[in-house]
Amino acid sequence: MRLSSRLALALSALLLLPPTAFGQARSPIKVGFLLPYTGVFTVQGQDATRGFELYLAKIGGRAGGREFQLLKEDTEAKPDVGLTKARKLVERDRADVLVGPVSSAVALTIRDYVHGQGIPLIVPIAFTRDLTAPAKASPWIFRVVETTDQGNFAMGTWVYKKTPYRKLVVMASDFVAGRHSVEAFMAAFRQAGGKIVKEIYAPLNTPDFAPYLAQVGGLGADAVYTWFAGADAIRYVKAYKEYGLAGKLPLLGYNTLVDDIILPAIGDTALGIVSVGHYSAALDTPENRAFVGDYEAKYNAWPTRYSEQGYV
Repeated sequence: MRLSSRLALALSALLLLPPTAFGQARSPIKVGFLLPYTGVFTVQGQDATRGFELYLAKIGGRAGGREFQLLKEDTEAKPDVGLTKARKLVERDRADVLVGPVSSAVALTIRDYVHGQGIPLIVPIAFTRDLTAPAKASPWIFRVVETTDQGNFAMGTWVYKKTPYRKLVVMASDFVAGRHSVEAFMAAFRQAGGKIVKEIYAPLNTPDFAPYLAQVGGLGADAVYTWFAGADAIRYVKAYKEYGLAGKLPLLGYNTLVDDIILPAIGDTALGIVSVGHYSAALDTPENRAFVGDYEAKYNAWPTRYSEQGYV
């Protein structure tokens, strides 16, 4: 029998046990959150947690007669910190399952530890393709988020077929998620017949994008395709307009560039940007309307894509 099948059977048996086994109260299920609660990806960590907690509240915080106990650790979106916090949750706090991270760099750093410890890791946000590719796939790692390739590759084909743009500049955060996202976009765009005239990468938490935007002019590009997220996305979109590029070069990007949650901070500067993504709170389906209503009632705000991923 495959390991995944054995795990499924074991979990089913666990959840079907009565609230007390052998006359004793049953211990809680400890869920260790490995998410950023400070730093550039604070919003992502906060909203994933809110979505998760919303669903737990709907089921009364229990499953199979056992309560859920949430243990939250701040990765700060830093690989070394993430690994330290993973060790703490597993070895000291005795977490039964881990949820996270947001940063793909953190996910790849903790992969070997999680696999070696044999502890389930549910990944709601970190979407580097490498984490579940054959070389690193693990029966202990399960993702509910798309990979970096899925939306970005489709966008590369769409841009070539549905727009007049044939020469693009690509700009992205200089870490695994940013690079993998634009690599997927460029592969599809080139395959369709397009040309990438320049690739520009900026570090995470870049305070000033002017030196990077200064490289864009004079390249003869038709548009710019971008991957930035969180606070970087806000600064980048604003700088793009301030630098005078918004009226000259159309801006395209992955959904993180204009997430619902950061649109109020970006304001009208976001108008005209075309992005691809898996979720928006404006999605008009019965299931999403119900989810948005529940979320808004609890948090007095619309859910973001991260809220939805935490809920799932």
